[in-house]
Amino acid sequence: MPPTDPTHSITERLSRSLSGPEGTLALARMQVLGRPVERSTELTAPTPSGTEVGVWRLTDGQLRRDTRRRDEWRYWADRPEIPLRPGHRRIAVLGESATRGYFFDPAYSLAGLVGTALDGTGVDVLDLARTNCSQAELLRTAAEALALGVDALVVHAGNNWNNVDPTPMERHELALLLEEGGFPAAAASFRDLVTEVAASALDLLRALAGDVPVVLVVPEFNLGDWTDEPILDCPALPAGRMRRWLRARDEAERALRDGDLAAARALVAEMTGLDGGSSPVSHRLAARCAASPDEALTTLRAAKDAVVSPFAIHSPRTLASVQEVMRRKADEAGFYLVDQAALFREGDAGAPGRRYFLDYCHLTFDGLRTTALAVAETLGAALELPERPGTDGVPVRAAADRLALAHFLAAVHNAHYGQPEDVLRHHLSRALEADASVADRIEDYLDYQTRIAPNWMCSSYERSTQDPAFRRYMVVGDGRLNGKLADHSLREVMLDALESRGVPARRRYEDLLVAEHSGVTDLLADTHLATTFNERRDAGVGLRTAYLRASSPRTRSTLVVDEPAPLVLEVTWRLPAEVPAGSVSVAVNGHEVGTAEAGTAWTTREFTVSPDILRRGRNTVEIRWPEGGDGADKLVAGAPARLECGENVPSHPVHGHVHAWSATRVVPAAV
Repeated sequence: MPPTDPTHSITERLSRSLSGPEGTLALARMQVLGRPVERSTELTAPTPSGTEVGVWRLTDGQLRRDTRRRDEWRYWADRPEIPLRPGHRRIAVLGESATRGYFFDPAYSLAGLVGTALDGTGVDVLDLARTNCSQAELLRTAAEALALGVDALVVHAGNNWNNVDPTPMERHELALLLEEGGFPAAAASFRDLVTEVAASALDLLRALAGDVPVVLVVPEFNLGDWTDEPILDCPALPAGRMRRWLRARDEAERALRDGDLAAARALVAEMTGLDGGSSPVSHRLAARCAASPDEALTTLRAAKDAVVSPFAIHSPRTLASVQEVMRRKADEAGFYLVDQAALFREGDAGAPGRRYFLDYCHLTFDGLRTTALAVAETLGAALELPERPGTDGVPVRAAADRLALAHFLAAVHNAHYGQPEDVLRHHLSRALEADASVADRIEDYLDYQTRIAPNWMCSSYERSTQDPAFRRYMVVGDGRLNGKLADHSLREVMLDALESRGVPARRRYEDLLVAEHSGVTDLLADTHLATTFNERRDAGVGLRTAYLRASSPRTRSTLVVDEPAPLVLEVTWRLPAEVPAGSVSVAVNGHEVGTAEAGTAWTTREFTVSPDILRRGRNTVEIRWPEGGDGADKLVAGAPARLECGENVPSHPVHGHVHAWSATRVVPAAV
């Protein structure tokens, strides 16, 4: 035999051994063992250049925006230059989108209102808050501001601190908890990790600040109004527990409607036992049958925290445990504390809502003003200012056009997070009450969001983007915010608001809807199916698939027709692996048009729709999946290995898969 390299054969065989699922897991574990143990809590102090602060560079004694970072400008204060006046003390305000005054920005921000309150005291306020600011970026900006030479820091952050990427060792530990206690146990451990990282970040902030005073603003959440969208109702539960959980939920809601609080409490306790406290629904139901306002507030905080995990996408928020760490660290480090929970407490119930919040964490003008005045008062004491900060110059109410636009944008944002219609109506009503001319922006939205053409091609969108606040939110190039969604409910609420104020927009909109969307329809397109960011085909966690994973027992889409005529609905579907074959039905406008058996193999079915159940314009088409057929056991069983291998693992049940779903008008045969 000719001489050969013996390692070649070994390498080949080892490659084959490691190429399967078990081999990938083994390789992942070997890689963890082959590197030093890393922890997310081990934060490194940033090293500032001394010439940069955020997107500004120090030039000739002034801070000027760096043109090399133009793509980031929209996240920061809209200030080409930040003057550094000799003889003035400097305060840097750091934070996230809530600090930026999201929806009001650039007209109003927390820093701007603090600056107004401190006018005449010889203090300059530097607005260094950044939309989408991460914890690491906040610490870096703090270090840059301190290197510049500031006399105090104001830090209002925490809503983005849940975005912790576990290290390989932490993923292994979470995987062990997944094996032992499922998603609830792993999610609870992840929240502990977030809290520990927050404590480390605050320790590092203290070390960076040295003797410079720090005012720490603890963010609050919209506990009174916010409801997480249905896709986050409950993570997958093994061994058939999901079926019982769903029945208990229905029974609890029925008991609450009937006023039977004792029965409701017993059912909620059963739900919590089944879901391990991992469902916001269980906690919200508990709040409705709580024995006292304080108990209700505690359960609402638990509902807010329940969805925080590495397995799901949710709106930003500050964990209750992180809020407690902030209070404790402020006491330990000598930080000055401004606590929004105390500032915003309303009446006996104490659950802040739409008076202070435009959505989950972004503040109304009242919320911004209340916080700014508390910060200014605290800074006056911290810096021993000779003159007490004033309130006379701080407006009690935002300018009418800014207030109207903020509430309009809030209605859009709330809709895209699945909030109920009464919230959308509230914001649109407030918008039109503040400034009737905002109707032009609403009509523009109805136009460009209804058209098939990309928004940037629509003159209505171009008109709206002339406003700087609109441009900051509905930014060109950010498909998540300005892309097309199935905004049908939002648009109906907009039409109601306009028509109630004498603006005849409905007929024009309905004609445009029919002209743009009738005909052959892909019912899986985002413009027909996705009402929220989370429902988009490219959203969520886990590997991308070429089919829709139905996260609800009922999958709804919108079908637009011109004149009612016979239609054929064609759908290619299957049930998740290891789910027993079952009957799946299809309904149009609440009328069942057919049923078919479905299994775990792909099948295509056709259903004929009679014109007498259709209407001109918008129609609702629905797939109704078998009850409880969510394949949770397989999802739970496969999650630990996938997590260890570095995948993003979805935790919520999937009721069915849809590869294609279309509606086609029946063309009569030629005679």
